[in-house]
Amino acid sequence: MEKNRGSERGTKLFVAILCVIILAPIILLIAFDWFINDTDLVIGATGFVQKAVFRSGLSLAALIIAIVCLVKMFLSDKRAKHIVGYLTGVLICAAAIFFSIRPIVLDATYLDHPILTYLNRLELDRSSGTGDAPARYYLRGLDAEGKRHSFEISKGRYDEGVQLRGEKYILAKAAYLPHTSVLMTLEYIEELDEAGRELYLPNPELPNNWDSFAVQIDDDVYTIPCRLSDFLENGWSLSEEDPDNRLAGADKPYCEFPNRNLTLTNDKDQSISVTVYNTSESPVPIKEGTVGRLSVSNSSHDFHGADLQLPGGMMLGWVTIEDVIDQYGEPSDRYKTFNLTYELEGSEYTKYLDLTFDRDGFLSNAVIQNHEYYREY
Repeated sequence: MEKNRGSERGTKLFVAILCVIILAPIILLIAFDWFINDTDLVIGATGFVQKAVFRSGLSLAALIIAIVCLVKMFLSDKRAKHIVGYLTGVLICAAAIFFSIRPIVLDATYLDHPILTYLNRLELDRSSGTGDAPARYYLRGLDAEGKRHSFEISKGRYDEGVQLRGEKYILAKAAYLPHTSVLMTLEYIEELDEAGRELYLPNPELPNNWDSFAVQIDDDVYTIPCRLSDFLENGWSLSEEDPDNRLAGADKPYCEFPNRNLTLTNDKDQSISVTVYNTSESPVPIKEGTVGRLSVSNSSHDFHGADLQLPGGMMLGWVTIEDVIDQYGEPSDRYKTFNLTYELEGSEYTKYLDLTFDRDGFLSNAVIQNHEYYREY
């Protein structure tokens, strides 16, 4: 009787062990698949863990393949082609392990202080999964330095972004891990906040007042009027259609200063328009003329915020009418939400800053004029 009971317990134990051996890997695989494919977990620390688990799984698979290759290499018939083939497999697996684990190790140090960035020109994309795989959701955009970012986001944050973008133009404030591109925090905002302005501080030489008639392009600050050669010495060049000849002199009292409209381009394929004047009585080469007017448009998205800043750090493509008024005060003239004009009293037509805003409410065009049109004697 005791023997039968012992045999029965042994059979149950064997069945239990067999179930564990068979079911445990299946359950683990199901849990693994659910965890790395759950789009609700892609933002924050869980998103980093997802990346770590997935990359660790790839590394483990590569390690197993490398071990098999090593064993087969030592057990093979020592033919050169076999040894080379197995050794190549080992090296490929080693590289796969290195490039899979390296981003995780590097980003571990950023968990407490992820990198902050702001994104403009947002794209919210959805990709349908193949088979039973879930759909994936992505947020893409450009930061103020022109770098393109792409982050995976949850369905909830995707739906929120789509809804907000349908009501108004939005920016994204994102904190992320630089090596795995895991998004740690995400906030949709209507305009650049104080932290964003601190992130893209202008050159200290750029004044804060509009009537300084200054502008920062890349890292260089120009004050209008200035010499055309100031631009040329900083890498700007005359476009091919601009004639390389002379400007006539203003040799008569009260005559108009000879001038010419030119287009300047730089090695980033950015372009600005300038009006060059000759205030002397004698003809001069156009390169020795004076830039009295500068006009820039971001209609072709040549500039990326920090590339061009007006006094006070007003970034093209990023600041709103409210930002400008907060910085410069009430304008001399305003047209709805599309245009602001600041003019020096008594010199309304010759010394002014004219700003145009796009339909989304962000600064898109700027004209700086600070030059007389006629000789005063």
